[in-house]
Amino acid sequence: MRLPAYLTTLFFASVLTACGGGGDPVASSSTDGEDSTGDTGASVDSTVVVGNAEIGTGSGEGYQDGALEITSSALSAGGSTLISANIVDADNDNQLVTTQEYSVVFSSACAAEGKAVFSESDKFVSSGRVTVNYTASGCEGEDEITFTIYNSENGAADVTEVQSVAKGTVSIAPQEIGTILYVGTETPAISIKTIGNATIPKQSVLVFQVLDKDGNPVANREVTFGLSVSTGGIELSQNSVFTNDNGEVQAIVNAGTSHATTSVIASTTATDGENIISTTSSGISVTTGIVDQDSFEIVTDILNPGGYDYSGEVITVSANAADQFQNPVPDGTVINFTAESGVIESTCETVGGTCSVTWYSSGVRPGNADAGLQRVNELDPFDSSTIRGMTTIMAYTIGEHGFTDSNNNGMYDIGEPFVSYAEPFRDDDWDSVHDTNGSTAVEFFADFDANGARDAAPAVYQGALCSEAAKAAGHCAGLSYIGDSLRIVQSERTRLVDSVRYFVSNRDGSIEEVSGSSYSRYFYVVLQDGNGNIPHLGSSMTAGAEGYEVAGGGDVPNSPGFINQNASPTGIPVNRGAVFGVAATRTDGDRGPLEISATNDAGILTSTIWMRENPTVTFYYRSGNGDQNADGDARDLGEDFQVYTGQKLASPAVVYAVLQDPDFGSLPSYVTFNATQAGDATIAQGVKQGPLDIAEFPVEVVGFGADVYEITVTQGTDPVVALEFDVEFTGGWFSSSALVDFL
Repeated sequence: MRLPAYLTTLFFASVLTACGGGGDPVASSSTDGEDSTGDTGASVDSTVVVGNAEIGTGSGEGYQDGALEITSSALSAGGSTLISANIVDADNDNQLVTTQEYSVVFSSACAAEGKAVFSESDKFVSSGRVTVNYTASGCEGEDEITFTIYNSENGAADVTEVQSVAKGTVSIAPQEIGTILYVGTETPAISIKTIGNATIPKQSVLVFQVLDKDGNPVANREVTFGLSVSTGGIELSQNSVFTNDNGEVQAIVNAGTSHATTSVIASTTATDGENIISTTSSGISVTTGIVDQDSFEIVTDILNPGGYDYSGEVITVSANAADQFQNPVPDGTVINFTAESGVIESTCETVGGTCSVTWYSSGVRPGNADAGLQRVNELDPFDSSTIRGMTTIMAYTIGEHGFTDSNNNGMYDIGEPFVSYAEPFRDDDWDSVHDTNGSTAVEFFADFDANGARDAAPAVYQGALCSEAAKAAGHCAGLSYIGDSLRIVQSERTRLVDSVRYFVSNRDGSIEEVSGSSYSRYFYVVLQDGNGNIPHLGSSMTAGAEGYEVAGGGDVPNSPGFINQNASPTGIPVNRGAVFGVAATRTDGDRGPLEISATNDAGILTSTIWMRENPTVTFYYRSGNGDQNADGDARDLGEDFQVYTGQKLASPAVVYAVLQDPDFGSLPSYVTFNATQAGDATIAQGVKQGPLDIAEFPVEVVGFGADVYEITVTQGTDPVVALEFDVEFTGGWFSSSALVDFL
């Protein structure tokens, strides 16, 4: 390739310079890519052996041994600078060494403490010049920088002998305080100092951090502390602390003698020495950490599992626990569990005031235990039969009973209201009585003092927080077990829903069971399994009828299934089950029965009930026309009897109310008729009769199944009166009237 004339000239000038020609020397190129600018002096001939390597600045006559070339020796907080040095041969007029590799190690006091950073800790160079970037990172004041060179070959340094050292100093301005932060605490709740509680400490350690305006930690900065609340003697272990290398300080809060919530205010002085920068921690709760009876409960996700005839049905039972002040008890509080039947995990430890265990169906179900065990079970209040499958689960733990803090001093004082409880027991028959056989308990109880007997409620307050006067009076002598129970029902799962029952509301408010048919179109439909219990969760019911718009049905609720637990006479007369409201409204077309489909894991049970049309009422009177068709009797309509449509009658007028069923012909026995009034006339109603009970009555017209009531109306002063009457039946009633016109 042929070069342009001006490049050819430069090329030969460079060659002459490299061979020691006249003029100033030109710096050799850096083999490792580092900046090689500066006073480098003449290059060393490649055939020259280095006699005495030194490190400093410059080269030749301008060489300064042991010095460093620092771009900016005065740095702001967090600032950076380039630092360079040359490696020369002192035995060869301090010329740059370009024929020998050396290892250069960078160090400083601040770097050793992590308060300054070199872009690299060491490097291998063979160009005779070395450069590194230095960044202050929390360092303040003067920091001496050291470059140390060692012989090396092929990237391996010989650190047994130092060849030369160069030093320089940078001055770093103090950090400008930017902010103080609350980092956090692992103990947001501490125990009142007069209470011994293994799961909650009496001190809380809070961490704060001071940062400069660049976000770097500030060391050796004094931070002062204060409390937002010091009720009951809450105090700090120290009022001021200096930050560590991470800019962090710790404030230690010591509990007082009463319940309170406090926070720590941390402050430090700004860079100007005048302004104060502060921050506040999150709240620290000083509490008992002891479970309070009225703050303890257990719940479950399923109240009617299909576990009566299936083992391994699983539910989760959870305990929620808080102390006297409704604060969650400390993590690790142990809750104990026991169950009347099945298998339940024995304990759980709270996290955030709650924990859970698993129960699953197994073993002998309640109501089926051997009589010799003398177990007790709930009884159905309607027929006194044993309720099978009803299962009590109990949880208990160490706690206190509870008081009303009338003066708000956080402790029980003499005269303040309090409650006291006997040792908790698992009420298997749910009658609120601890059952025994003589002196032998047949229901489990939590024996706190292990004396083998269930202790009655004491006359003193059992708790942890008492005034000295209250303690002297015998209160707060100790804690006790507190507990809670729930009931689940183990419903059948492998068999169809056993029964579909229909109930209707009467005029007097009572509720009555019906079957087969009903005049009502509004029903309480009750589903029950073979034990009379609510079907298992996951069961459902649908309702429909041809010729009707039907509303009602849905999923079986999550419930133990009590409908009328105490056999109230105004409630549905059944103890347990799943109850649904069903309403039918007549539409067009043919009519069909109300059809109920009950679905569970085993399949579908279908049940029906006919909805009757209301009875009709027709009035007749005795016309006395005799045997008009000469057939030997006067039973034909229009002969001895006619339909009364307002014909004038002599007083006392006698009319006959005839009740008929438009669908079935025969009326059920529960249908009744009652004439109530007729203006100022007096009325007398006879007893119910059949059509055959009245001579010459038109039986073929009214039918054999009709009901007949003879009514005598005696005129007062009104020439025409309205004979008012009610027709009442199971599930409803209606009222109407008929005019009676007197001669």
